[in-house]
Amino acid sequence: MQCKKCGSMNIDGAKVCESCGVTMEDVNMKQNQNDTGTKTSNTGSTPGSQKKLPKNLIFGIAGAMAAFFIILIAVLAMNSSKVIDLNKYISFESSGYDGYGQASINIDWEKLEKDYGKKIKYSSKGKKEYGVLTYAFEPVYVLHDAVSGLELEKTEKLSNGEKVKYTWIVDDEKTKSINYKLKYKNGEYSISNLYKLGKFDPFKDIKVEFSGIAPEGEAKFTYSGDDIIHKGKFKIDKHDNLKNDDVVTISLDLNEDEISFLATRYGRVPEKMSESYTVSGLETYVTKYSEFPEDFIKEANDKATEAIKEYTDSAYGDGTTLSDLKYEGYLFKTNVDGYNVLYIIYSRVLTSVEHKYVTTKMYYPVAFRTLMLSDKISYKTGPELVGKSYGVGDNSDTKGFKFPSELYNSNYKNTVIEAGDGFEKFKEQSYVHKLEDMTDEYRKALQDEARVTLDAYIAKDYKPNMQVSDIEFAGEYLQYTSDDKRQFNGTNIYFVVFKANLSDANGKFPTTTIYYPVEYTYIMKLSDNDFTAANNTSVFLNYTTLPNTYDTTRGFIDGNEMYNKIISNRTKLYEYQVSDSLKQFGE
Repeated sequence: MQCKKCGSMNIDGAKVCESCGVTMEDVNMKQNQNDTGTKTSNTGSTPGSQKKLPKNLIFGIAGAMAAFFIILIAVLAMNSSKVIDLNKYISFESSGYDGYGQASINIDWEKLEKDYGKKIKYSSKGKKEYGVLTYAFEPVYVLHDAVSGLELEKTEKLSNGEKVKYTWIVDDEKTKSINYKLKYKNGEYSISNLYKLGKFDPFKDIKVEFSGIAPEGEAKFTYSGDDIIHKGKFKIDKHDNLKNDDVVTISLDLNEDEISFLATRYGRVPEKMSESYTVSGLETYVTKYSEFPEDFIKEANDKATEAIKEYTDSAYGDGTTLSDLKYEGYLFKTNVDGYNVLYIIYSRVLTSVEHKYVTTKMYYPVAFRTLMLSDKISYKTGPELVGKSYGVGDNSDTKGFKFPSELYNSNYKNTVIEAGDGFEKFKEQSYVHKLEDMTDEYRKALQDEARVTLDAYIAKDYKPNMQVSDIEFAGEYLQYTSDDKRQFNGTNIYFVVFKANLSDANGKFPTTTIYYPVEYTYIMKLSDNDFTAANNTSVFLNYTTLPNTYDTTRGFIDGNEMYNKIISNRTKLYEYQVSDSLKQFGE
């Protein structure tokens, strides 16, 4: 049967067009009426020629028309109800544990197809669009294609009472290919009925142990818990260089996915992710000088002086006199071999009775090593006199230091040094570059000592008939390297020059003025008021023949020659300074 309105073919006896929804009888009736009207007009009937209709016929026609309109309304209502409410076919589920719940949302296609599978037909648009494919695929497949599904804004880590929104994914254009309209609306679901999540303490099976000596203590831990958490997931933030009352923290290294796995797999999660432990029970090294009580410092000083006296009183022999001990201070080192060491330093001045060497001030450090804090300070080794210097006194070497700054040296990168009671002034030492770098007091001491050296030379080397008179201080020379480069004769050289009259009791040579340079090498400034020099000194090794004789003497008759040999011949190696009184021979 063909629809008179849209021309679509329908099955025989169809009451409504499957394409446009118009009532088939209504359209056909109108067509028949038009045909009848045409025929009537062609008969050329005139007014008055028709007979009056009976009442029964009139009532019959009215009843038929009423029935027709009732059917029409029912058909229109049926046509207008061809809508599928998709929201009635949503399937929503939530499961798991509170805080880590999961949700899913789907379309109940089985129920939807049961309700509409046979009712859904291709529309005229669908028939044109799909053509012969309409015979191969049921129109319900178009519905599947048009409705992709639903999308949740959140599907995991959900909690009871949480609202989760969902969104329909529908291609409205594709729905025009079937004879049903789709009704859908985005909305939300409230999460409920999730199981209560359990908690557990992951650190109850952690055992932490501290060992060693503070502040170099160590921390180790063991885990004896079940296999829910692998022991490798525990991390400690600090495991060494510890002291008592330090705090170490062990953390559980789990990411969110791993915690979610515990929740979904075992229904419980850690109640905390870290635990702190206070370091205790370690033996403790002394770490600073202020930790020493006064009674220990007194004890250490007494033992230091005893050790120094025992050594120095026997080390230098009868040819050396020793001054009284002088306390120079302390030096305390940490982060060294044995962890710490305390030096108590005293000095003594060594003087040669026969003037064989320069009067020398020696510094004697006495060491106490590996000192521990407890009710009473203890140490593993000491007292021990340390240090070594060469060419001091009558010996080739001696314990102690000529240069106290050497005690500041360390073979360890992170050594911490604390000095006090005056010894801090020896931290830096430098070579003397100017005469003015030395104090007047020190220069006078060197001049006095140089005079003793000169007197010793005269007494030893001059013949009985050679007489020296009018010995006086004549001036000073200083040679130095600005970059403190070490030279064969010394990094710096200080000359104290004396002049004297030399005569012969038998008249073999006339009275002659001699210039005697006495030299010191390696003059060091230890502090503002402390200096030191190399041990040996002597009259400059230059022999001059006396007039009218074959006798010789050290020194110079000609001051200009003295300047040339000492200064001019060494200008490539040294810079120099000449005191005013000697500038007459050269500047």
